[in-house]
Amino acid sequence: MQTKNIKLGTGAHLLPFHHPVELACRVAYLDHLAQGRYMFGIGAGGLQSDHELFAIDMEKGEHRDMTRESLDIILNLWKNVDGPFKYEGKFWQVNIPDPKDYEFASLKTHITPFQKPHPPIGVAGVSPGSSTLKLAGERGYIPLSLGLNANYVAGHWDSVTEGALESGREAPSRSQWRIVRDIWVAETDQRAREGAINGMLGRAWRDYLYPLFCGNPPSIVSYMKHDESIPDEDVTIDYMLDHLWIVGSPDTVVDKLRTLYDTVGGFGHLIWLTFDHSEDNEAYETSMRLLAEEVMPRLSDLTGD
Repeated sequence: MQTKNIKLGTGAHLLPFHHPVELACRVAYLDHLAQGRYMFGIGAGGLQSDHELFAIDMEKGEHRDMTRESLDIILNLWKNVDGPFKYEGKFWQVNIPDPKDYEFASLKTHITPFQKPHPPIGVAGVSPGSSTLKLAGERGYIPLSLGLNANYVAGHWDSVTEGALESGREAPSRSQWRIVRDIWVAETDQRAREGAINGMLGRAWRDYLYPLFCGNPPSIVSYMKHDESIPDEDVTIDYMLDHLWIVGSPDTVVDKLRTLYDTVGGFGHLIWLTFDHSEDNEAYETSMRLLAEEVMPRLSDLTGD
């Protein structure tokens, strides 16, 4: 509430792991707290451990079916919040009675979002040919792609376009496409590399993200290669520093972001995946300042249109 321009967005709520009624109410509440500066990011979930925890059959695509059903329930709940509303789905059943039936207890219905009919919806996708991203194209939602190999990410836009065409929509504008990247900027390439690999970015990948994504099946290490012929064991943290992360001086970062833009065919928004850099906050603030003041102004011509 102390800001005027910052927007808050989830990237993303994994719909199979929440009851849609509970999530619909929580999102509506958050949208009111943000006074309309909230963006509703959703996803199907891609971690095997999560699917095992919730007993969801990832191999058969059950998580994607649940995502679609959950979203339908949430949107219908916001539309029919005054009831009565009933939904008999494969995974969830919802029954909102007529509020008049509970007037004796002064019970009211749940709130709807501050933004009407709902906050902007973004859809995050990971897998090749992502059917989750097809949903973004089908319904005109904002597509979100995680920061993996650029050639692989380029195929995500094919999924968005395919979804749009299948639903009779016009081809969407790439200006809405968000791509996530690990970024670290310093005054020189050498300082940037040292700051990235020895700081929280390197630590997060070494201690958590790399073992999680690449250590056990189903590994997504193949999504990180710039060349499919590279052996899996060669995709190390140093490899990611060279080929996946956007790390370097302002000049180098500008070149890398232009290369990313050209490789995927254009996109409209860059999302910086960041971590808790409180152990070296000065370097983090320097990285943010250089990105904002010396990198992004030189990329203002890249709009995705």
